[in-house]
Formats: sequence, structure tokens, C-alpha cells
Amino acid sequence: MDIKVGFVSSPRDLVINSKDEDRDALLGRVEEFLGKDSGVLKLEDSKGAVVVVVREQVAYIEVGAAVARAVGFI
Repeated sequence: MDIKVGFVSSPRDLVINSKDEDRDALLGRVEEFLGKDSGVLKLEDSKGAVVVVVREQVAYIEVGAAVARAVGFI
């Protein structure tokens, strides 16, 4: 699923294609992270790279659908 992170002082956002983590568990981690005034959130992408975001710099986090997008003709 895609995770989009928007930052306070940047017009660009960061899109991470995450591994097959449970969407509800991820939403719980994101809600807990955004509810704090400080802290870090570690996210792992589908290739194994780990991204660490700092709470003070995060404006929003958007969690996409857990279903993979279909490609091609039916």
C-alpha cells in the first residue's frame, strides 16, 4: 500500500510503497505518532529500505488502500 507523508516546510511529499503490513496496525501506529508532540515513525518500503520521519516536520500522513491496483485489460 502507498503511504504519503507531507512535510511542514516543503511543497513536495514523500510516497512510500510499504511492505505487506496490516493496514489497521499501520493506522494505529500513525495515529499514535501524530497524537504526540515529538517522536519518530519508522516505515519500511517494499524493497527493505527504512524511512524515519520526525514528528515536528510532518504535516500529514495519508495511508492508501491495502488492495493492489489492477493493471491491464479485462
